[in-house]
Amino acid sequence: MTRSETVNADPTCPACGEPVRPGWKICPACEGPLSPPACPRCGAEVRPHWRRCPECEAPLVCADCGRRLAAGEAACPQCRPAGPAAADKTWTEPVTGMVFVRVPGGTFPMGDGFGDGVENETPVHEVRLDAFHIARTPVTQAEWRRLMPANPSRFEGADRPVEQVAWADVAAFLAALGRASGGAGRRFDLPTEAQWEYAARSGGRAERWAGGDPVDALAWTEANSGGASRPVGRLRPNGLGLYDMSGNVWEWCRDAFRADAYRRHAAADPLVSPVGGDRVDRVIRGGSWNLDAWSARCARRFAYPEDFLGPALGFRVVMTVGDG
Repeated sequence: MTRSETVNADPTCPACGEPVRPGWKICPACEGPLSPPACPRCGAEVRPHWRRCPECEAPLVCADCGRRLAAGEAACPQCRPAGPAAADKTWTEPVTGMVFVRVPGGTFPMGDGFGDGVENETPVHEVRLDAFHIARTPVTQAEWRRLMPANPSRFEGADRPVEQVAWADVAAFLAALGRASGGAGRRFDLPTEAQWEYAARSGGRAERWAGGDPVDALAWTEANSGGASRPVGRLRPNGLGLYDMSGNVWEWCRDAFRADAYRRHAAADPLVSPVGGDRVDRVIRGGSWNLDAWSARCARRFAYPEDFLGPALGFRVVMTVGDG
């Protein structure tokens, strides 16, 4: 008979091994729950020593302090602030689990500062932005399914970016997110392309790709993706702690596309709004898993009509609080 098969063995705390009695809800030693541990995102039963859920791939413990995450927690409230006060570096949206990173306001030279782009990436011009919060990763399929009835993605996976989403699909998600987690002055939207580039360049640094280089260390492109989108957050983040801003999937931006936008931009918080007509092309940024590294540059601008959708096009959310 093995030790695990010993008859009438006293039960112990699954976290610390302290002897416990039937009916106790918490361990008197470590104060941990005595019920079988479960995934905080999908509720699947997991084992005490597991660090990630095998069903939905959600983290089970805090990477910083080792604390087991409770139901509904996407991040440790002891290590990451639970409210979006202006001084907070991150905020976790409680319904989807999206982690937002605060981007301080500032001024930066927007456009192709390396001279290896195309005409619509020029002229380089100074832009001033107010502070905002931006999601740490593109919206994942797990986050999408917390609010939406179906997953439209071609490459399925809880931690892969949601894709094959047209402009109207994104608008529906943002509306649902606002209903679920609005209030307290929080507003959710797509980033303007100025916000997107500023955040991608780690707060306006001179970076060809989001986080610097080498590109293969921080971007999924045709060279390393294996012909599909990849789970978010697996490569190196940029200087703000943002992942997948170069490569993986293109990301919708709020602006209508104009080739000459940089000659028309306002000096502060520029946004190009659509002007008349039924067809509106919107800016997309970041490149994708099926294109080369040149397309994943921070300065690269491209566009699709609002009704376009495809397996290499997703989005990322920004949040402003009060006046931003």
